[in-house]
Amino acid sequence: MRDQIVSDFLNTLARPAVPAPAGATVAALALAQAAALLSRAAGGDTEADHLTRHALRLAEIDAHAVTHDVPDRAQPAADVVAAAGEVVRVAERLLSTVDSRALPDVAAAAEMAGSSATTACVAAEARNGFAAGADAVAERAARVTAAVRSGAHSGG
Repeated sequence: MRDQIVSDFLNTLARPAVPAPAGATVAALALAQAAALLSRAAGGDTEADHLTRHALRLAEIDAHAVTHDVPDRAQPAADVVAAAGEVVRVAERLLSTVDSRALPDVAAAAEMAGSSATTACVAAEARNGFAAGADAVAERAARVTAAVRSGAHSGG
C-alpha cells in the first residue's frame, strides 16, 4: 500500500468484489495526510512527521487485518482512534505556535483527525470490537476548528 499509486488504490477500494481495505484503513490514510499537513503548517515538526509515518503503518496493518484472518481485527481500527487523538493534540499545540496564515491548515488537519477517529470507531464496532475516545477526539478537533474560525472572523 505504501508505494501504491493513489489512483490504483482508489480503484481497488471501489471494487466491492475484491477484498479491499475498509473504513479504518481509509481513516488511517486521511490521518497520515492530516499529520503531514500539521508538519507543513509548522514548517517541519518532528512529532507530526512521526505521526505521519505511524498512521501510514496503521493503514497497512488495518488493510492486512481486513483481508486476512487475524485474531483481533478490531484492534487496528482502535489504534487509529488513538493515533487520531495524538494528531489532534499536536493541532492543539500548534494553535499558539504557528504563523496565523497556517492556522487554516491546522484546523483542516484537526477536522481530518476527528473524522478519522469517528470512522475508525465505527469500523472497530462493526468488527465486534471497541474503540474508546472517538467522540472526545472529534470534540477536541471541533474546538481547534472553532478557535481558528473565531480568529479568522475577528481578523486575527
